[in-house]
Amino acid sequence: MNRRKFPGWAIVLIVVLVIALVAGISVVGPYNTMVGYDEKVTTAQSNIQTQLQSRLDKINELMPAVQGAMNQEDDVYKDIAALRSNTPGISMDAQGNMQIQNNASLADLEQADAASSQMLRDINIAVEAYPELKSTDLMKDFMTSVEGIENRISYARETYNEDVQTYNVYIRSFPHNIAAGLFGFTPKDKFEASSAAQNAPVVKFD
Repeated sequence: MNRRKFPGWAIVLIVVLVIALVAGISVVGPYNTMVGYDEKVTTAQSNIQTQLQSRLDKINELMPAVQGAMNQEDDVYKDIAALRSNTPGISMDAQGNMQIQNNASLADLEQADAASSQMLRDINIAVEAYPELKSTDLMKDFMTSVEGIENRISYARETYNEDVQTYNVYIRSFPHNIAAGLFGFTPKDKFEASSAAQNAPVVKFD
């Protein structure tokens, strides 16, 4: 009895399909992991933006009182005005309040962090120069709120950089770097806070 033989092309096709299946399985796992890490980084960046907006919201509440008490020729007054109007990633709404733009890049957030940190330092100078500001309920509320906000900003920065580190190490490691190249996953930059922004600004009442 003659056994039926598979034609050569069929054997080649089966081998190719098996190789493709194995390759596909070996890529799907890393791809899904990279997507998960990428989403964590995106979420962490969004959290930085949320906390920076909280800082800006408190500054927005305080600005009318601070600028109302100051001489418009003061260097600090001019510095605050310049930071509010000329910082990339920060826009002014119809009420004159600072808002971080929805499409703000990482670089925009870094500049918003540095600018708003400087605003807090300018506010501290204004409080020292205009003692009447110290006794306002608005300023007291600001002082009690700002410490918690600064702690959350610091934590958000650290979390983002840790997530970026995990993502970058994964996509650069063999064999994940092959899948990363195939699907366009590239290294991400860490959040680089300015030396001034790394130290949480504090409004003092001493």
